[in-house]
This record gives sequence, C-alpha cells and structure tokens, in this order.
Amino acid sequence: MFNNKKPLFSRPALAALMVLSTLVIWVLNLTAPTNPFPTMNVTTWNTTSGIPVIWLSQESWQNTNKLELRFSFNNNSQDTALTKATLALLMSDSLPLSTSTINQRLAPLSAKVSSYYDLESQTIGLTLNSEPNYLSPTLDILKQWLPSPIFKPRTFDRWSRQEKISTTQLGPAKTLFPYTQSKKNTPPATITLDAVNQYYASLQQNTAAIFIIGNMTEPTKTAIKTTLDTLSKHFLLTTNHSETAPDRQINNTTRPSLNTSLIKPQIIALTPLSSVKEWISLQIWATDLVNTLNNQTSIDDTKLNLTLSAKHPWAQWKIQYADQQQSVNKNTHSMADITIKNFTDPSKIPSVNDKKRFTLLLANVKKQLKQNALDPSWWSKLAATSTQEGSRLTLEQFAKHYQGAINTFNQDDYKAALKTLFITSSYQEIQAN
Repeated sequence: MFNNKKPLFSRPALAALMVLSTLVIWVLNLTAPTNPFPTMNVTTWNTTSGIPVIWLSQESWQNTNKLELRFSFNNNSQDTALTKATLALLMSDSLPLSTSTINQRLAPLSAKVSSYYDLESQTIGLTLNSEPNYLSPTLDILKQWLPSPIFKPRTFDRWSRQEKISTTQLGPAKTLFPYTQSKKNTPPATITLDAVNQYYASLQQNTAAIFIIGNMTEPTKTAIKTTLDTLSKHFLLTTNHSETAPDRQINNTTRPSLNTSLIKPQIIALTPLSSVKEWISLQIWATDLVNTLNNQTSIDDTKLNLTLSAKHPWAQWKIQYADQQQSVNKNTHSMADITIKNFTDPSKIPSVNDKKRFTLLLANVKKQLKQNALDPSWWSKLAATSTQEGSRLTLEQFAKHYQGAINTFNQDDYKAALKTLFITSSYQEIQAN
C-alpha cells in the first residue's frame, strides 16, 4: 500500500536538486539573448505656461554628467534668410554688456549651444555639464540670455557685410511645397535689426516643446525645472501652428538641368514619418543610394540630405560627376540617370530586390543605432530633425518603440515603407546654380 507520508526525495537528493535548479537558472540567464539597444525611460511634465517637457534617460547614463537641453519652436515661414540671420545673431554676442559670443561665455563651463531650422520648425540646443559647479552658472547665463537677447547694431552690421544672404539650403523645398496663393502672401522681409527682433519675439510665442536628454539627479532635476518655469514667463506654447502650415500642394514641374554642369541636384517629396520602421527604411535607402552611385565610374561623389520635418519632409541629393570628355559624359550620365531614377521607384531599388544587400545594409544600420543610442546628443539631434513634437512620429514614440522596431525589421517592412514614403510624382532634377 502507497504510504503518502513518505517523502518523494531524500534530504541529500533534494539538496542536490535545488543546487542543480539554481545552476540551470544561472546558465539560462547567461545564455539568454540581451537587447543591444538601451531601454529609454520617458518622463513628461508641463512648465507653468503649459509647454510640454519630455525627458529621456537610460540606465547607462547614470553617474554621467552630459545633459542635452533643446527648445523646439513652430514658426512656418518661407523667409529662411531671416531665420538664418536671427539664429546666427543669437549665437553671437547677444548677452548684455558682452563682446564675447555665447559659446565663448559657456566654454569654461563645459557647455555649448547650437541651432537648427527648416521651413516648419526651429530649435535651440544646449549641451550642459550637470555637475553643480558647472550647471548653476550655466543656468544663470541661460536665464539671462534666452528671454531677452540683445541684438547689437555693430554685430548686425558686421554680419551683414560678411554673410551673403542665401536661401539655397531650403530653396528646393519651396518648389515642392509652395504656399497657397489664397493665403496672405507677403514678400520676404528685408533683413533689418528690427526684423530680427520681431522674428525672435515670434519664436518665443510659438514654443512647441522642451526636450531634456541625459541623467538627472534630484537636485539637478529641481534646478532644471525651476529654470524652465522661469523661462516659461517669456516662452508661450504655440497655438496657431496648423493654421499657418504650408499647403500640401506638390509641384512636379521638372526644371531642366544644364548639360554642361557637373553637379546635378535631385529632390523628391516624402510623406510624413508615422513609425520607427519608416525611419529605419530611410536610413537603409539613403545608404544604398549613396553607396551605389559612388561606386559608378562616372560619379566622383554623392551627398544626400534628408529633411524629415513634421508635415513636409523631402530628400535631396547632389551628384558630383567626374570631369570626363563630353562624349563620354553623355553616355555615362545617361546610364547614371537611369540608376538615379530607380531610387525613386520602390520596385527598382537594389536593396528591395537583393536580399543579401538588404541584410548587409540592415546590419550596418543596427550597428550605428547601437552606438548612437548611447549618446544623448544623438537623441537631441533626432528631436530636432526627425521626430518633432506634433508630428506623427514624436521623440517619445520613437524612444518607446525603437527597440521592437529594429529587432523585428525585415525586407517586407522595408518594401512596404518605401511604397508609402515616396511621392514619386514630385521627383525632379533641378538646375544647378
């Protein structure tokens, strides 16, 4: 008869089983795959004036002192020359009673500032040292500088003499996304000191968000929050961004290029990014385009620029052809042009049709992303250039979903994304100046 009071294992056997179970769990933990991409922690709050603040941190940044602070503005304007002038003068000697540039003042504090702009948004970025001895005086300068910069007449005169007014950086985008004629269509403002002051005041009234990237201790967080609330008295949340947005009209009138030119810029409109997988797809496509064209004997160099604004993203690449005999140029340019146009047709892109090529390009993107994701400055740049607040893909969404997106990304995702992203009818080759 079965005796249910008798133990199933003797004490030595039970002890051995417990040790063995511990070893199995230990081995499983050692052999379990780890995610090479850091998990991002996202914290949000609003300043006293209602401006959203998005703070990104990760475990590897603990005990580090690099902190990124970025102010993002929504100010739609075709007058990029005025935008460029305002930001350039802001980065100059715009502190009261100072002949030093803002970066010269910040250098001893291990801090620096930068700016970025496109047709839809502008940002002011700061790299700070969060050590208390550095952070406190840096924030004091920030509170003195950003609310009421002094654009000095002598600095403006010097800048006007040295700087050739140009809008070529964003000029091609205006051919893709013209403003509607039914809206108030005023000519570009004459760049004067008053115009600069007025433009900066308009930025202050159209703040979109503030981004903080890096590690913050509780004292650091308190100091940053207090500073941002102080600045909130001068920076207001944008309320009319959607009303002043450019019309979603696509101009696909091709401009003829000069046959004798050795530089041929190409542009194409894109649909706004809505997922991390679309962002990954553009990184692969861009690398494929540059590598393919640069490997052609008729091409010396190819440079690609992606302007991934919230509503009107676009791509531009400039091809520097080799200086060959005219007869050879015609033949090689004809062959190259076919390849170039192939990159605007998702069904003809090399990495769409070649599994091995796609796998290599994806591996390269993963390698770069693994490194970049550890750098607060990379996340700060991403906030300015690719994931603006109010867009279909925000920095917060990117941070929360990028791990899963890159780990599950495949060639089918790539094909589907490119079919959605490219507005093929907008492709054009523009005349080089």
